[in-house]
Amino acid sequence: MFRELRMPLAVLLLVLSIGVLGYRSMEGWSWVDAAWMALITITTIGYGEVHPLTGHERLFGMAYIVAAVGAGGFALAKITAYVLDGSLTEELRRQRKERIMRALRNHYIVVGFGRLGREVVEDLRHEGAAVVVLDPDERVFRDLPEGVHALTGDGSSDAVLRAAGIEHARAIAIATPSSAVNVFVTLSARQLNPKVYICTRVDEAEAEAKARRAGADALVSPFTSAGSRMAHRLLHPHAAQVVEQLLDRRFPDLVVDDVTIPRGSPLEGRLSELKLRDRHGVGLIAIRRADARLDTVPSSDAQLGPGDVAVVAGTAEAIRKLREFATPIGE
Repeated sequence: MFRELRMPLAVLLLVLSIGVLGYRSMEGWSWVDAAWMALITITTIGYGEVHPLTGHERLFGMAYIVAAVGAGGFALAKITAYVLDGSLTEELRRQRKERIMRALRNHYIVVGFGRLGREVVEDLRHEGAAVVVLDPDERVFRDLPEGVHALTGDGSSDAVLRAAGIEHARAIAIATPSSAVNVFVTLSARQLNPKVYICTRVDEAEAEAKARRAGADALVSPFTSAGSRMAHRLLHPHAAQVVEQLLDRRFPDLVVDDVTIPRGSPLEGRLSELKLRDRHGVGLIAIRRADARLDTVPSSDAQLGPGDVAVVAGTAEAIRKLREFATPIGE
């Protein structure tokens, strides 16, 4: 904290202490008188002697003036420069950022603020999520979206990941242009937080297996994804348009989201009895079972149970209300 001020403050305190003790040792000087004399000497205000000085007392005073004006002046100049050149403001800003980072919980970390990372951040902010972005190049943060926390540093560093709150993060997207770096960051993130959800960018088939072994929960290949979307557009243009609208933040009236079913939830039961569309205005697309099985296009006889995740489509407001409804009273 305020590292640049430690030396000048120590020098100033030392010089002031010598003056106070020196004047206090003189006959008839109180602690207040000694402190006042030492202070006006250091600051060169020169109000005059508090008490008349004898010969040997004047010798001490002359020596102290030289020390106070020299060392004390140097310390005061350093402190003044630190305040006036903006270093103090920058230090306070840095400490405020560190406090915010330490307070973050269930937030999202994005490593790499290139084209892919920028899109990830935009979508996360669109959903109102708390986001921390890591990138070694501070210049990329010039047009950072409002409300996003930026941290300059290498995401492969454990210290940088800890500073970003990896131990309390809900998920991390690793989106640097280098597959090798992404695999390494994946390994570091998994070791620092075994429970965090990790989505990793890989550009080569060989890197996919390595990323999985490193602990990635999901993999994204921009080129493969773009190619698949183009082919889908050509083969099934209408279906592709619907899918793109479900995933595009520009279409808030139709989104896909997941709703976890806790134990004791009102959403436990048979789909034919829950009537999600009629009562809640959402359509059920799939169910991720508690044992990780995926039940796509479930029948009306299918049931939702504790730990299941319902993948639903509808408006953001309808899904928000459904998530609230799914939570048992008192939780």
